[in-house]
Amino acid sequence: MKRLFLLTVVALVASLFGFDSFAAAKKVAVFVEGNLTKEQKSMVSSAVMSRLSGNKDYKVFERNDAFLKALEREHDFQLSGEVPENEIRKIGERLGVDYVIAVSAVISSDDQCQMSARLIELESGEVLKTCNATREYENSSTITALANNVAYRLISKKSK
Repeated sequence: MKRLFLLTVVALVASLFGFDSFAAAKKVAVFVEGNLTKEQKSMVSSAVMSRLSGNKDYKVFERNDAFLKALEREHDFQLSGEVPENEIRKIGERLGVDYVIAVSAVISSDDQCQMSARLIELESGEVLKTCNATREYENSSTITALANNVAYRLISKKSK
């Protein structure tokens, strides 16, 4: 009887831990906006995608200019409050991702680089997590380092 009970407990614990390892990775695309040049936006996108690619919870998808334009239009519609929830779901399905990391990066007139990022679930439009960071802008490595930091904080389970 004790063996049967022990075997049942071990099987239960193993199945609980096993479900975590089989959880589906989130399909994510990265969208960068702000007053950066096209090259700087590409650097931010690459840094965020690089950080995500090392995380088993996320599956990164490359998106072309058509994706970015559609997402930008969708973002504008969501902000205006004109898009019903079922339309948001359709757009998420059409784009082939479940989540978007939207990064806003600005280099101010006083040479401060400010970056904020949001993890958005496309189906519901819910912002799951946000983070912000600021550094003095020196050169392009500032942008890459800041994007890397923001991405890490956004996807880290330890970061709040």
